Amino acid sequence: MRSSWVTLTVFDALPWAEIARGRLLAEEIPCVLVDRSLLQLGIVADGIELQVAPADLARAQDVLSADYSGELD
Repeated sequence: MRSSWVTLTVFDALPWAEIARGRLLAEEIPCVLVDRSLLQLGIVADGIELQVAPADLARAQDVLSADYSGELD
């Protein structure tokens, strides 16, 4: 793993965090989820951080901001 990560965004629910992580991985952008919550207890305290390497931050932001809803039937 890389020694330095920056937080791209924070989620309050694991499913949304996993979807965003999957989008980044599909674009070959390494990323990690850092669970700052107490999900095991059903409590989301500080959320779930999606982190990337600083060099990938701008590209990761572009990937997550892309809206593909117009391409749906």
